[in-house]
Amino acid sequence: MRSLPNFVLLALLATATPALAITGAGGNAPPPTAAGADDYAAGLAAFEQQDWQGVIDHMARVTEERPWEDEAYNRMGFAYRKLGDYGRALEFYDKALRLNPHNRGALEYLGEAYLEMDRLRDAQAMLDRLDEECQRLAAGSSEDQQPDCQEREDLEEAIAVYRAAKP
Repeated sequence: MRSLPNFVLLALLATATPALAITGAGGNAPPPTAAGADDYAAGLAAFEQQDWQGVIDHMARVTEERPWEDEAYNRMGFAYRKLGDYGRALEFYDKALRLNPHNRGALEYLGEAYLEMDRLRDAQAMLDRLDEECQRLAAGSSEDQQPDCQEREDLEEAIAVYRAAKP
């Protein structure tokens, strides 16, 4: 294999380990066009329409084809949370974060789920992890191109609202 050009080796590595190819540096990279792409697009459309069962159905098919797809598990967790099934929601957020511990969306949504379950300390732990992720991203960015870390801001706001409502 030493005689193969580097770009060929990189292509082989990417196809041999698809999870590495999709996770990306930011942790929220869109999936590549591959098996399950139609279901992924349909799942995102269902998400936008707040069709939670549709999200679950489509993203379940995505994960059958691409079990490394952390964002599909994240969206399934969100859908289960919206349907009130916190046990399943936590299960899918956990799968997403085991595949990609940098998935800021999953960290935010898991924190929000914890708030809905009156688990403020756990929500705060997710905010702390988001702080770390945002600092990691900022360290790799130029001053004029600071990354958007909306997930951290959203969870921080949700925690403030929770605290204001729970004296």
